[in-house]
Amino acid sequence: MDNSIYIALVPWLAFVVFALVAKILISFAKKRRGIAVAFGVFVQMFSPEPFVERTIETVVIDKRQVKKQQDNKTLKKVEK
Repeated sequence: MDNSIYIALVPWLAFVVFALVAKILISFAKKRRGIAVAFGVFVQMFSPEPFVERTIETVVIDKRQVKKQQDNKTLKKVEK
């Protein structure tokens, strides 16, 4: 019987702990402390990104489009 109480309270305790950590990190980020940036980089490094390849392809395509637009602008300037 006692174990069921702990099993019911553990998710709530975890939620409260994560909320407190988030509040602390947000306050550090507002004050521009380095620990918030370091924590963000650390989490980003170790969290899996399921759409890495798609994101990379999107960025490459966007860069190509921007480069084509810049090339077209320079060609139009040269023609004038």
